[in-house]
Amino acid sequence: MTPHRNLIIGTAGHIDHGKTVLVKALTGRDTDRLAEEKVRGISIDLGFAPLTLSDGSVVGIVDVPGHENFVRNMMAGATGVDLALLVVAADDGVMPQTREHLAILDLLGVTRGVVAVTKIDLVEEDLVPLVIEEIGELLQATALNGSPVLPVSAVTGTGIDSLKQELERAAGQVMLKDEALPPRLPIDRVFTLKGIGTVVTGTLWSGTLHAGDNLKIMPAGQAARVRNLQVHDSDREAARAGERVAVNLAGVSRSQVARGDVLTVPGYLGPTYMIDARITLLRDCPRPLKRGARLRFHHGTRELLGRIYPLEEGSINPGEERPAQLRLESRAVCAPGDRFVLRSYSPMTTIGGGTVVDAHPEKHRVKDPAALAAFKDLESADPGKQVHVYLSRADMPVSSSSLVLDSGLAPRQVEESLETLTSNGQAVKLGHQDPVSYLSDNRFSEAAEALQQALQRFHRENPLSEGMAKETLKKQVLASWDSRAAEEFIDGLAGEGLLESTGHLVRLPGASASVTVEQKEMIDVLVSSIEHNPVSPPTLGELASELKSERQLLSELLAIAEKQKRVVRVSPDLYYPSGALEQIETTLRESITEDGITISDFKNLIGTSRKYALPLLEYFDRMKLTVRVGDVRRLRR
Repeated sequence: MTPHRNLIIGTAGHIDHGKTVLVKALTGRDTDRLAEEKVRGISIDLGFAPLTLSDGSVVGIVDVPGHENFVRNMMAGATGVDLALLVVAADDGVMPQTREHLAILDLLGVTRGVVAVTKIDLVEEDLVPLVIEEIGELLQATALNGSPVLPVSAVTGTGIDSLKQELERAAGQVMLKDEALPPRLPIDRVFTLKGIGTVVTGTLWSGTLHAGDNLKIMPAGQAARVRNLQVHDSDREAARAGERVAVNLAGVSRSQVARGDVLTVPGYLGPTYMIDARITLLRDCPRPLKRGARLRFHHGTRELLGRIYPLEEGSINPGEERPAQLRLESRAVCAPGDRFVLRSYSPMTTIGGGTVVDAHPEKHRVKDPAALAAFKDLESADPGKQVHVYLSRADMPVSSSSLVLDSGLAPRQVEESLETLTSNGQAVKLGHQDPVSYLSDNRFSEAAEALQQALQRFHRENPLSEGMAKETLKKQVLASWDSRAAEEFIDGLAGEGLLESTGHLVRLPGASASVTVEQKEMIDVLVSSIEHNPVSPPTLGELASELKSERQLLSELLAIAEKQKRVVRVSPDLYYPSGALEQIETTLRESITEDGITISDFKNLIGTSRKYALPLLEYFDRMKLTVRVGDVRRLRR
C-alpha cells in the first residue's frame, strides 16, 4: 500500500456489540466524547479516531452509533466510508441493527469490508465458529460477501493485530475518492472554540481544500473562507479527498452552519428540491412503495422529507429497482452518482436507497418517453450524453459553468464534452470571447425557425418596410436571452445566409420593400409637398392631416423615398428634399465664422423659423459637420 492513502473506515453493528471499545483497542483513542455517552454507555453521535498503519499512513475510523434511535447519525458517518468494519458480538450474534447497518452499507455502495467477532472472551470457544457461520450466511446477499471474519477480544487483545493487518490489506484494495473534482465536504459536526471561532468537520468527498480558500456553505449559499485546516489533530495547508478534516471558517457564525450542510466552491453544485434516481427497494421492505408515498431521504449528512414518484406506472415492489423522481420538502445538494438511503416516514425503518442520476430534473409525467430517454442517457456514465441532456433543456444559450452547476460534473469533463458535441454538430457555439455560450442543435434550429417565422410575419404585415428593427426582433423572439448572445445568434444566422442584417435592420434574404402603383403615386405626392417649400417643409403630422392618411404608412413611404435619395430624414417628424438639404449645408459651411453660429443667426441665414433651424443643426451635429459649444455651433475640425 502506498503512503498517504486517504480513506475512511466506518464501524457498523448492533448496539453494545463493542464497536467503541474495539476502536480504542485499534487506535488507543476513546471515541465516546459526549458526557451522555459516558453515562449511558452507548454512542449517540459520531466518534472519530486515526489509525496508523504499518507503512506510516494514517486512515480515519468513524465510530457510528448502533442504537435504533440513532440510525440517522449512523448514516451521517457511513456516507463517507470507503471500508466497513462490521462488528458482531459473539455473545449475541447477528441482531436487528446488524442487518440494518449492513443494508445501509450495501445501499451506499460500500463494497470492501472486514468483520470483527467481538467479545470472544465472554463465550465458550465452540460458539465462535457458529457465529462466524451465521455472519457468512448474512453476507451472501450483499456486496460484502466473502469479506474476512476475524474473532477478537478488545479486553484481552486477542486477534487485534490480525484485525489491523486485515484492515490494512483491505485498505489497499479500496478505490480512492476523486481529487480532480472540485472539493465537497458534507458537514457532520459544528462547534465553536474560544479564540478560534466556528469549526466544522466532515469527510472530504472530493477535491482538495487549502487554507485561504473561498467557499460556499450550501444549500444557503453563505460565503466562508478557510482560516485553518486540521487532519487527525495536525495543522495542514491542504486536505485531500478521503481525509477526515476539521475546517476553521472565517466570516461564519455558529448559527449560520449546521450538520447536513455542504462546504464547496462557488459555482459547483446548486441546491435542488427534486432528483431523478435509480431506486432499489429492500427485499424485506414490508410493502410496495406507492406513487406519492412520503419518506425520509438520507444523503450525505442530511436527512430530508420527500415523496417518491416512479417514472413508470405502478408502485415499486420489495426487491425491485426502478427509475423514480424524489420531490423533497427542503433543498438537497447532490451530484450524479451520489448514493442515498430511504427510510419510511413512520415507523422509521430502512426500506431502500438509490443512486442520483439527475440532480436538477424537470417535473415528469408518468411514462414520459422523453424523460425516460433522458434518464437512460444520464445513467450511461457518458459525460457527453449527460451534457447534451442538460444543454437540450436550456431554452437559451448557456455557459460551461452553468452546465457544471446543473450536471455536477467536473469543469474539465463539461468543457471536453462541449468540444466534442460542437464538432459533431450536436451543439452550437456562440461567440468567441468569454463567456462563450452554447445551444443544443435542436434548440438552435427551433430558435432559427422562430426568427424566420417572425420576419415572414413582419414582411407580410409591413410590405413597405426594408426590414425589422433588430432590437424589436430580439425582444419578440429571444426575450429571455442575454442581449450579447442574441446579437451573436442573429449575426451567426446572417453569416450562414439564413437572414440579412444591415445596420439596425434584419430581413429575410432577398426581401425588400414592395411598392404598388398607388403607393408610388403617393410617394410622388409626398416628395412634391416637401419640395414645394424646401426650407420649411411640412412635418409628418401635417402631411398626414393634409393627405388624410396614417402617419405609419407615410413614414414607410418616405423611408422608400429616402432610399431612392429623393428626401433625407432630419428628425423623426421632418424630411427635407435631398438637393435642398445639400444647398443648406453648403450655405452653412460658407457662412459660419470662427466664432460659430447661433440658432437665431442660422434661421435668418436660410430664411426659416426656429422650428426648422434647431432640428437642422442637430442633424448636422449628428453628421459630424458641426459641434455644439455652449449656445453656438462651430465647424468640426
